[in-house]
Amino acid sequence: MIREINVQTGVETRREATQAEKDASVIAEETYLTNAPYREIVRLEETITPRRLRDALANDAGKTWVADVEALIATERGKL
Repeated sequence: MIREINVQTGVETRREATQAEKDASVIAEETYLTNAPYREIVRLEETITPRRLRDALANDAGKTWVADVEALIATERGKL
């Protein structure tokens, strides 16, 4: 069921989706799932900020954390 609102009148209508719209929805969902590793890689890379790198140089716990994140990134790259 598709909900549409006429922007001029504000009237809401509902209709069944066409087969083309259903197919497009399936393709969009498949694309979203296929790109999940890319999104996770970006998310992980964004956690390694300049401040975190500076902290990593200061102590072993920081170095371990960066190494763990890099391992997670490698795991996600392996899914591609």
